[in-house]
Amino acid sequence: MSPYVEEVAAATDAWMKRFALFPSEQAFTEFSNYKMAWMTCRTIPDGDLPLLITINNFYSWLFVLDEQLDHISPETAAIRDKNFLQNFISGFVKILRNDQFVSIAEGGNVLAAFSDIWQNLIPASRASWQCQFTISLKATFEAAIWEAANANSETPPTVKQYMRMRPYFSGANLGTDINELATATSLPVYVLQDQDFVRIVDLCRRVVCWANDIFSLAKEIAHGDNHNLVMVLKYNEDLTMEKALNEAARIHDYEMHQIEQLRRKLPDFGPQLNKDVKAYLDGLETMVSGFFWWSLEDTPRYMSHLQEKVV
Repeated sequence: MSPYVEEVAAATDAWMKRFALFPSEQAFTEFSNYKMAWMTCRTIPDGDLPLLITINNFYSWLFVLDEQLDHISPETAAIRDKNFLQNFISGFVKILRNDQFVSIAEGGNVLAAFSDIWQNLIPASRASWQCQFTISLKATFEAAIWEAANANSETPPTVKQYMRMRPYFSGANLGTDINELATATSLPVYVLQDQDFVRIVDLCRRVVCWANDIFSLAKEIAHGDNHNLVMVLKYNEDLTMEKALNEAARIHDYEMHQIEQLRRKLPDFGPQLNKDVKAYLDGLETMVSGFFWWSLEDTPRYMSHLQEKVV
């Protein structure tokens, strides 16, 4: 855990209030209790304070949108409309491509908050990372359109569809992108595109998602949300809840072992590059571990629901 966690939490609370990201003080208090700064400071324990604040602002911003997508009310129902989400994406992409600053008056509080995040990410990153991040954010919101369409139809996706899309609509791809900033590494393209390296990064995204689906199962059952690996397995493979839960855990553990095996298979890139690759992959494993322990130890986001009987 970063020693800056309390400072990060206070800074993000002030930032969210500045951009009026919550409709009421009660909503703000409930969100603050999720302890997002503890997640950021577990997943990036060695980051400096300005980077941790920027990343925590970004993760908190993502969670605000996730909450709106998960908990639709008459006031927020439009967020699941395909055209609304497409326009949302266009707004983000303009900010990213043009390094544009948007005020609340010009773009609303959500876009303005994101433009503030981006202005802080630009000096902390290289141009190639910024291009990749633009693609990743677009992929996340395109996947959110896919998720919203499924939610509107109330038809669970197939297991294959769900496992392909989950790392994107969860934003796990953005977490692995941020790892470059967290570890202060700049790996060459021939490393980033190595087949086994690509697979390790993908698996790190996936295992975070499968763990999250297990942690959040009761919460999502309570909200009638079937976008969960356990529920998808139960529906498509006609399993009991207990067997579906066990199968989700088996998939998670199998893919964790794959990460370990693939790390041992990576080629020799030379002494210095091997150190950089190790730092990058250690950072991914820290991200996976940090999210796991945040879910179990820090946040009530899942624990309050896990007290209830699921199986």
